[in-house]
Amino acid sequence: MEEIDIVIVGGGIAGLATSLALLRKGIKSVVLEKSESVRSKGAAFGIQTNGWLALEQLGVADKLRLNSLPIHQIRDVLIEKGIKRRESVGPASYGEVRGVIRNDLVRALAHALPLGTLRLGCQIVSVKLDETMSFPIVHVKNGKDIKAKVLIGCDGWKSVVSGFLGLNPTKALGSRAVRGFTNYPDGH
Repeated sequence: MEEIDIVIVGGGIAGLATSLALLRKGIKSVVLEKSESVRSKGAAFGIQTNGWLALEQLGVADKLRLNSLPIHQIRDVLIEKGIKRRESVGPASYGEVRGVIRNDLVRALAHALPLGTLRLGCQIVSVKLDETMSFPIVHVKNGKDIKAKVLIGCDGWKSVVSGFLGLNPTKALGSRAVRGFTNYPDGH
């Protein structure tokens, strides 16, 4: 059985950023991701000033700025039950706001980690508690077990780690958002 100090389950934005933040403090971890490649669902999103400050701390902001688009103005429309309730148009915010392709962020985080930190194709089947030491034992689909001193769950809405902890299942949020981005170089 392999023994690792810190195991992070889930190689998406949360898992990769957590591993990178720990590394910036001199703490090594291993990220287990069930997918065979580094990828994320969804197209893109806007990152505002505080997000860019966090990305600076992780050391990936400059790389992401190369392919991101500055957002100078935002139009916000609230529609409830088919009726427009509010509309505002104004500057994006005070500070930096940019549109970032989701996979660019995931790849930047993954590439900033040392080789061997991210293990792709590593699907977690279950987590049990070691009876003698009370450390979590992660059972991987390939049959190998990993004993962790610390287990961090970043494995999304069907979380094996949450199930191990006995947390309530996730619930659907009652609101939705639709966002779009466009550019009119000659005005609109």
